[in-house]
Amino acid sequence: MLTKTKKYFILIVIDVLISAFIWHVNSSWGNTCWTCLILSITTFLIIFTPFQIYFSLREIYFDRWKSLHLEAIKKSKVKINVEGGYLYADLIISRNQEAVSLKNTIVIISPGFSDTKETLQYYYFPLVYHGYVILTYDARGMGRSKKTGKRSDFIKRIEDFKTIIKWLRNHDKFKNFKINCIGISIGALTVFCGGFSNKKIEKIVAISSISKYRENIKISKRIVKFSYLMKGINLKPNDEVNEQLSPYLIIKNLKNDFSQEEWKKFTNRVFLIHSRNDRIIPFKNFEENREILELSAENQLIMNKGRHIYKKDELAIVGAILKFLNK
Repeated sequence: MLTKTKKYFILIVIDVLISAFIWHVNSSWGNTCWTCLILSITTFLIIFTPFQIYFSLREIYFDRWKSLHLEAIKKSKVKINVEGGYLYADLIISRNQEAVSLKNTIVIISPGFSDTKETLQYYYFPLVYHGYVILTYDARGMGRSKKTGKRSDFIKRIEDFKTIIKWLRNHDKFKNFKINCIGISIGALTVFCGGFSNKKIEKIVAISSISKYRENIKISKRIVKFSYLMKGINLKPNDEVNEQLSPYLIIKNLKNDFSQEEWKKFTNRVFLIHSRNDRIIPFKNFEENREILELSAENQLIMNKGRHIYKKDELAIVGAILKFLNK
């Protein structure tokens, strides 16, 4: 994903080229240098100003939470070997060793489609202060893991998640830690499809999770489908791929192996969060997942507003997550 600096660089280069073209055209028409200069500068400003306004407004709304560097926590960088390369991850631990020992739990943050390991700090830093160890990573095709593969390869993302679980189980320091997982959007799909059947995962928090992959693609609005197409997302999965990417179907198949009492206990480790006005992954997905899981009211959080990105709802979500993880 392009950084803000790269976006500005591309914008300025294109803007300068167009302004130079305007200068050349007016010069060929016999206009004075002063006229050419004024017209070129005017063209530059007409193109640059709307983008500058957009970037500024976007930063105010989307990037309200700045990158944090806190003395009470320590961060170590790790590389996890996966098919095609490495996933670059951060292990974030409180300096309060007593709190860490008391929790004895590591929380894996499974990122959304366009998230990097830094963009979700406002979700996981509060957990660190409560003693949870955080493992957050750049998924393949994103951030420092950009060269490892395509971010639209969801099957590989699921396999990567399973590799992370194995990596933790073989880690000298964390192999005896309990494992919890928090997934957001495609990250929630990743956790469900790659970890729901894994009994070593004690708790799962799924934020804006798809239920049935192919059905969700079909009912998406044209503009959403177009954005999927531009990002290389598979719009027409075959039955096998659809089942691999559909939490509802995976949960349904696994449900047959449990008695009613066992199923209630097994699914009590899941917490669902969704917004009623989510236009990317409509609320219907939440209802289907909730139904098949047979979740109690204590294991769900429904936001009336918040859409797909939950801006301005972060504190409520973090509070609900902490309550679920701590119980």
